[in-house]
Amino acid sequence: MDSWFVLSQKQKMIVNIKQGALQGQYSKTLLSNKPFVSFQGIPYAKPPVNELRFKPPVEHPGWTGVYKAFSDKRFCVQQDVMITKKIVGMEDCLYLNVFVPQELNKKKPVMMFVHGGAFNFSSGSSDFHSPDYLIEENVILVTLNYRLNVLGFLNLDIDDCPGNMGLKDQLFAFKWVKENISEFGGDANNITIFGESAGSASVHYHILSPLSKGVFQRAIMQSGCAFNPWAFNSKHKNAALKLASDLGCPSDDPHKIVQYLRKVPVNDLVKASMIKYTFQGQREALVYQFVPSIESDQVSERLLPAHPEELLKTATLIPLISGVNNLEGMIMFGEHAIEKLMNFNKVKYISKLLDSEFKSDKVINKIQSFYYKGYDSKSEIEKLESICTLFSDVFFIKDFHKAFNHLLEKGKTPVYNYEFKFDGEINVFKKLLSATRPEFLKLKGACHADEMSYLFFGKLFAFKPEPNSKELSMCRTMCKLWTNFAKTGNPNSSDLKVKWDPTSLDNPKYLSIDGDDTHTVEGQVNGTRVKFWKDLAELVKLNQKL
Repeated sequence: MDSWFVLSQKQKMIVNIKQGALQGQYSKTLLSNKPFVSFQGIPYAKPPVNELRFKPPVEHPGWTGVYKAFSDKRFCVQQDVMITKKIVGMEDCLYLNVFVPQELNKKKPVMMFVHGGAFNFSSGSSDFHSPDYLIEENVILVTLNYRLNVLGFLNLDIDDCPGNMGLKDQLFAFKWVKENISEFGGDANNITIFGESAGSASVHYHILSPLSKGVFQRAIMQSGCAFNPWAFNSKHKNAALKLASDLGCPSDDPHKIVQYLRKVPVNDLVKASMIKYTFQGQREALVYQFVPSIESDQVSERLLPAHPEELLKTATLIPLISGVNNLEGMIMFGEHAIEKLMNFNKVKYISKLLDSEFKSDKVINKIQSFYYKGYDSKSEIEKLESICTLFSDVFFIKDFHKAFNHLLEKGKTPVYNYEFKFDGEINVFKKLLSATRPEFLKLKGACHADEMSYLFFGKLFAFKPEPNSKELSMCRTMCKLWTNFAKTGNPNSSDLKVKWDPTSLDNPKYLSIDGDDTHTVEGQVNGTRVKFWKDLAELVKLNQKL
């Protein structure tokens, strides 16, 4: 029997790591009562407070006695946009959770999940990411918090505030797992990182970063990459100076600004960073100023030393699953009244979605005729479909292929593409958006983040699949594909009804994930639309040269 494991429901499981002894709790999965042990709220770095505010993470000094890892720790500070609209969470928030299946066998593969939320919201907690479904497939699951918004991504181009602290937190957690997971029965040389939305863009940044090389073996990217317009800010210095000025800082010297901002109460800091503003050249929609950015050569440990386009040339070559949902853009419907949404066929509204280089009349006319042909004679639901498609493409789809084309060009590692379009009873985000506007339910498919309900149980909303339902079947299929990939780098197995082949440049294909109708499709995901944007980008470049 493995020395780390105690098979008794009465005893707590204790693991010893460098920082001290950790005590976990026995639990059972929601769907089939499979036993597992959860270690929740483990500090993986020193609290990033006082002099450590805005600095990269530092090793935790440890504790005496036994650390009771029995519950989720606090969210990282953020505005609760969904319910109270207040600032919630704590600055002391660098904690992770480890969930271990109670099966005695060789070292288990490890899956580390990076949560989404536009680099500004959410957490790794069980409210959103309980392990019940994935853990049934006998993998160790790790979820984590990382600093968000201004605390995670303020960038003043100096070592005291280098930018990308949130990404560095993630990498610190990955390294913590690599160092410690064997004590939990995990295989330190079989780690898959996966994420959704901003978590997916984060995973992409780690694939691109020279600092993250060799820490993980595989990656899964769900609905997000470093090239999405919301995932990168080239105006980080403007944002930092404006924030400092808004908070009354009398200096524009980066060193003095950091000293000043370290003394500002954390709620005031986050409140000031949530005020919507844009700088010249930036679009007006979906702009968060405190997101990943290039780190200055004045900074000693640079996670992003150059533009993502440049980093592609030296990116890690690892097996990858990468995909999108068919109604990604629906997530933005919540920000607009229906009447306003219906105006997004007009030039004025289309231009709000675009950075300045796309704002010429010629370009916008092309967009208008591509997405809105015959718009006036369409039904309301057809109009919503057209608008959703434009939102999806601008913010998620058009840059999707850029994230893995370099892997296909090198041809040395498998890339599995998918489009998730299952329209089930536990598509949480579609359900939430439709609660006040039921007409949205007529849009067929999956909203941004809807696939998450088939990988994780979220305690906050408590949507779970009914016994013998198509939702349960979808949940089992998704978890089997994802965990097979984590175990071997190949999502296929004989107990699955579907066969998922990798894509390639000369023979592109993807898996359409849609319940019983899950099947392989020849061609690129949304190939025609991706080509339209590629041609448009070339036209823009040509115009800039003239």
